Amino acid sequence: MNDGILLVAFGTSYGKARVSYDKTEETFQPSFSKDRIHWSYTSDIIRKKLAKQGKPVPSIRESLDNLSRQGVRNIRIQSLHMAAGEEFSEMERTVQNYIDAHPQAFDRVLLGRPLLESHADLDGVVQTLAEELPKERRPDEAVLYMAHGQQHGRADLVLAAVRDELQRRDSLTFMATVEGTYSLERALQELKNKGVKTVWLAPFMIVAGDHANNDLVGSDEDSWASILKKEGFNVKAHLKGLGEMEGIRRIFLRHALETVDDMVPVSAPAAADAGHS
Repeated sequence: MNDGILLVAFGTSYGKARVSYDKTEETFQPSFSKDRIHWSYTSDIIRKKLAKQGKPVPSIRESLDNLSRQGVRNIRIQSLHMAAGEEFSEMERTVQNYIDAHPQAFDRVLLGRPLLESHADLDGVVQTLAEELPKERRPDEAVLYMAHGQQHGRADLVLAAVRDELQRRDSLTFMATVEGTYSLERALQELKNKGVKTVWLAPFMIVAGDHANNDLVGSDEDSWASILKKEGFNVKAHLKGLGEMEGIRRIFLRHALETVDDMVPVSAPAAADAGHS
């Protein structure tokens, strides 16, 4: 088999959250047969934890080694990250460093972009979120999404665009981040200003994993649910990872199919067999 696709995610060790990745693979199968779909996690911590459980998932370097040994010559690498922030940049550097060190490993390495890059992506994401809201939500009830964010503010503008477009379509939709600029305190004040009594909490993350089940709706006093309840809000949960939503998965598939970003230099010589360690 000369072609393959590598799906690269941050990863999860939360068993039930794996459904987002399983459904993503199902969405890719009509375009890439199951035996051509490979996975890597970028989180060292999660990979080590899964390895101890007997459920190893390879790193990007390990996957590229395996694919080269198998004789794969053309590979598409599709990021399952939210935006071109820290994790995506590290993934991109890892792939480029590998190619530089093994210039004959592959003929083509096409890199698919993360979820949110264009106006079309933004429109698709916001439309999908609107369609996936809980049917039992009442018109006077708010929705607060938990995004991850980043300590130094990378991808802040991407998240701001999503938040603004959500509020443009639905004035009772809010977003805050675990890290970075858009804190829960800021969202709390916005909720109070709107006179909201009931808040639905939902993850703006590919998987509904540890952050969603613990930091968002967990029973600890510092979870968002606990903090909101102390502030007098009635709290409900809508724990559905973005990867569980078909509209989101279709954006990732489109990025994988449409990418023309080849990371292999045109002048790199091709080899008939590039097995190496």
